[in-house]
Amino acid sequence: MLGQRIKELRKESKLTQQDLSEGIITRSYLSQIEKGLVQPSFDVLEKLSEKLDCTVDDFFKTIENKDLLLSQVKKEIKTAENQVNANSFDKVEAFIQNKEYLSRNDLNEYDKGILMWIHGKYYEYKKDYNHAITFFEKSFSELEKGKHTNEMLRSLDSLGSSHSQVNNNEKALHILNKAYRIMIYDQISGMIRISILVNLGVVHGKLKEFYSAINFLEEARDLNDSLGTFYKSGEIFMALGICNMELKRYKDAKSSYERALKYFKLSENKYHEAGTYTNLGILFSYQEDYYQAELDLRTAINIYKNVNAEEARIMNAQVELARVYYLQEEYVKASSICEDIIDINDVNKHKAQAFELLGDINYKLSNTEESLRNYSEAKRILVEQSMPCDYVCKKVADVYFQLGDFQKAADSYKECF
Repeated sequence: MLGQRIKELRKESKLTQQDLSEGIITRSYLSQIEKGLVQPSFDVLEKLSEKLDCTVDDFFKTIENKDLLLSQVKKEIKTAENQVNANSFDKVEAFIQNKEYLSRNDLNEYDKGILMWIHGKYYEYKKDYNHAITFFEKSFSELEKGKHTNEMLRSLDSLGSSHSQVNNNEKALHILNKAYRIMIYDQISGMIRISILVNLGVVHGKLKEFYSAINFLEEARDLNDSLGTFYKSGEIFMALGICNMELKRYKDAKSSYERALKYFKLSENKYHEAGTYTNLGILFSYQEDYYQAELDLRTAINIYKNVNAEEARIMNAQVELARVYYLQEEYVKASSICEDIIDINDVNKHKAQAFELLGDINYKLSNTEESLRNYSEAKRILVEQSMPCDYVCKKVADVYFQLGDFQKAADSYKECF
């Protein structure tokens, strides 16, 4: 708009309406021009341009309203934040691709912090945890400056969770403990409190501190009950099931898994549903209910295949099914599944488990040399994946001992320590 443009240029020149209009037109006439009520002549425009040290063409150029643009960016950040909270990451992708947001210098600490958190959650969704951790750290740093406690806690919670995903469990615990202290000091409740408690429970469980893990998880469960919510209920009961199973509290574990399954079915979270069936299969295997174990593990495998899950998830359920057959001394069925796992291109701990189980089968069948090759292959994969292999080293040592190669047996026993 012409009038708006003249007004912008006048303000940039630090002139009042009286200053600009003097000697050209009346102040009230200039006011009408700026409001768009009248159309000035070219002669008037020329004289106004001379006083504003610009050309008449400059009056007709569209200049970006920076305040308006900033307001739009803030609105888009808020929309993307809501989409992340709704797990609509397909909608967030276009926002992430716009790198211009990250280079803006006119965003305040709060908006920068939220922007970084959105990027972190997107990369967490993509399982690119290294990038996620970097963005969560930046998010926390920005939000800490402005003391935005709830959002800052959310970033710390996300940061701790991402470290846990890559098994940096000591680091995750340090971060989540910091979040817990702030949460207690500022008496923060609601969803963020539940999430911090759940992640603390999961990390304590990974560190095999099962009793403290259960305490955190039960506190999260009780908070949900008091608030009348079901936030992360599936994850809470899944983690409680794992902890109770590790403590051989099989009845409590079964009850927790069944409740987790109910929530995952309601939310149509097929990945977690299949994961729960896998854990139920393992639980029934411990209890020597092999029929039910096989049923649950096959259910898990079918769900994973129906949703085109990544190979590692399917391999996990398959190796547990092979173990069920091994425990029933159905070695042909167990070996067949292990061979299928080994044929998959993905190299991970489940492939190592398949080689180890084949080693166990061949050892039972007195195929000692073959079992040694199986164990050695399992060990190689675990070393490449930087994972513990002491239990496989012991099996290798036992085989060498049986073969009478006492020096190699001794060397392998040393590797266990």
